[in-house]
Amino acid sequence: MKEALMCLALFFSLSAPLKAATHLQELKLHFPFGLLTDDYGVLNKIDLMINTCIAKPTPFSADDTISPYPYWQCFEVKNSEMNCERGKYDRYEKALMAMLVVIGERDGERHEFISRRPISLRSCELYQKDWQKLTQNEKYVCVSGSDHSMKIQDEKPVWIWIFGRYKTNKGCDSYFADECENTSMCEASLERKLEN
Repeated sequence: MKEALMCLALFFSLSAPLKAATHLQELKLHFPFGLLTDDYGVLNKIDLMINTCIAKPTPFSADDTISPYPYWQCFEVKNSEMNCERGKYDRYEKALMAMLVVIGERDGERHEFISRRPISLRSCELYQKDWQKLTQNEKYVCVSGSDHSMKIQDEKPVWIWIFGRYKTNKGCDSYFADECENTSMCEASLERKLEN
């Protein structure tokens, strides 16, 4: 009986890493360019498929700074944050404006995912509220971004990306409405491909 329990314990301790490796291999098999790091089980095929509908998949290159294809990468939540960098009052928007910035650090490098344009400070604060809810008690957060560049700041690489969306095991939030689970853009993309 004791040997049977030990065998069961060994099986379960070995099956979790195998399942994680299989999950990651499956994602990379179908979407070889879309994921730059381990996803720690946070992402699924739909997350990566949506990026292929936004832009043509291309291998990541540090030199290709105008790649519209969004890449996913994941960070420990404890090394990540979302900020609202305050700007000026916009008389057309009738609001104080801010840039939304998601920051993640990994392997001695800093990654900053910045909103495409200023948004109202109030909207940015709502994003922060959702960020707190979705990252609370989570270990990892994955962020999708495009159009990258890199600079050296304080002798440390700092990557700048255009923010698309982020996801934890609790859920997803995006810059554009419904970009997290909405595959209709993929259907439209497939229809355009079929027409050509």
